[in-house]
Amino acid sequence: MASFSVANTLALRNFYNSNRTLAVKSNRSDASTNKLNYADSLALRRAVKQLDAYDFDNAKKTDLEEKVRAWVDTYNYTMDSCKSSTNTSVASAYKGLKNLTKEYADELENLGIKADSSGYLKMSSSATKNISGSRFKELLGKDSEFMKKVGTYAKRIANHVDLYA
Repeated sequence: MASFSVANTLALRNFYNSNRTLAVKSNRSDASTNKLNYADSLALRRAVKQLDAYDFDNAKKTDLEEKVRAWVDTYNYTMDSCKSSTNTSVASAYKGLKNLTKEYADELENLGIKADSSGYLKMSSSATKNISGSRFKELLGKDSEFMKKVGTYAKRIANHVDLYA
């Protein structure tokens, strides 16, 4: 498992919904790669949908920070579980997500979210200090091409995972 920190928040648990035990890092070690791929991709799709409907303009600073941090954590969990998958569709989606973060690296960086060479995201302290809905709405909101592509990759992963393999 990669070394990234996860804040176990209500938003993160809500993204994981029926798989909420997998939102906790310590519970993930016993789960199969396929189960993690499936749970993470569903959580990422749910995160994209919830941010799509989120009222960025009227969001409280603490709520916005929790939602964005939970999205980053869900994204990182998805990247982490997909990188070790032997499923070619999942591996392809992993590469697509990794390339997507490279493509949008400047936009993410402007929000205080840095993508490392492996495609993992990290929210900087400047992102949380200066957090405002209007800054995040363009990249993470309803009409964002970035989030549409993230959702497409997450759907592709979920649709190609065999939970019974």
